[in-house]
Amino acid sequence: MTSNSEIWRCASLLVEKYGDMALNGAAIKADELARAGDNEGRFVWLEVTRAVEELLSQTPPENATLH
Repeated sequence: MTSNSEIWRCASLLVEKYGDMALNGAAIKADELARAGDNEGRFVWLEVTRAVEELLSQTPPENATLH
């Protein structure tokens, strides 16, 4: 299983490199893995997609601590 920190690191790198397109890329990867029958990989990339969404969001999540 992939750790939460790895998911956020991956999401951060995607946003850094691809900006707003990172969300589409992560979702496409999840779809590719689903078609290949890799449900665990799909789940990981869905988590990355959610993390990318949060990183791109203009509104911080409810439980976020702002520094």
